[in-house]
Amino acid sequence: MKAEIKSFCTEYDYPKEAIDSLLTDFTALKNTEYYPLFKAYVDLYENDDASFNYAKALNVTETIAERTGIHRYALDLLFFICLAKHCRELYDQAGIPFKIYHDSMLDLKYKLLECKKAHGIWGTFVASWFPRFFELSRFTLGRLEFEDDPSTETYEKNGIKLGYGDWVITAHIPSSGKLNIEDCMESFRMAAEFYADRFPDGIVKFRCHSWLLAENHKDYLLPESGIRKFADLFDVAESVKDQNRGDWWRIFGKPYDESTEQYPAETSLQRAYLKMLADGNLPEMGLGYIFMKDGKIL
Repeated sequence: MKAEIKSFCTEYDYPKEAIDSLLTDFTALKNTEYYPLFKAYVDLYENDDASFNYAKALNVTETIAERTGIHRYALDLLFFICLAKHCRELYDQAGIPFKIYHDSMLDLKYKLLECKKAHGIWGTFVASWFPRFFELSRFTLGRLEFEDDPSTETYEKNGIKLGYGDWVITAHIPSSGKLNIEDCMESFRMAAEFYADRFPDGIVKFRCHSWLLAENHKDYLLPESGIRKFADLFDVAESVKDQNRGDWWRIFGKPYDESTEQYPAETSLQRAYLKMLADGNLPEMGLGYIFMKDGKIL
């Protein structure tokens, strides 16, 4: 299993320091009495065992961390890396192209780098985000990530309705670089084709709930910014104050802690958010929709 972890990390070009740290943590795990328990949950996934449960597996990594001193963030990432080999087999069985598998697994690296930046640990602090990739219900298609679900809300635009229970594709934006609108549009077209069976009338319905769609960005970001251009693709139905500043770490690399003095002002986005707070305003979360047909936004 250690060789597979090293191979996976190398294939996805993890930083050498990250690989060394993860392998050290795995070796430490293997030398404890809890390794068989960790491996047992990996085996359940590899055997397509109906009793496999992500929540229980992550409870196990939490317990192991508490009893061994190995950081939970590292154990959580190691667990999903160990699932990657069988996940690839599931993609093959489902007839999903290797590139989609490869790009979807890149999300583990993005979260690794975020964890190191925000918490100083090579691992992941958002392990609960990963399961849908491994149960083949969330996919990376080009620049963006997508998952489909029955809608729990209603929305209407130009006489086209999204009703309760209708299929809708939720778009997510991984931290894989700048937002290029042409790349994003290509992702929406790829997703429209990928999920075409869900929309027999040819009108593909997307939603996105993200800080990137905040309406108050219009007061702080230039119209030509990638974030503004991305938000402009959507009909933003609502934008609400984020009292907890939950996405602060995405902008500054560290969680919010009541003070702004220690935060960098190296980018235009960081400076905009610092000014936002100085003005007495809060970050926002926006909810937006896109209806698309024949590769064009309606």
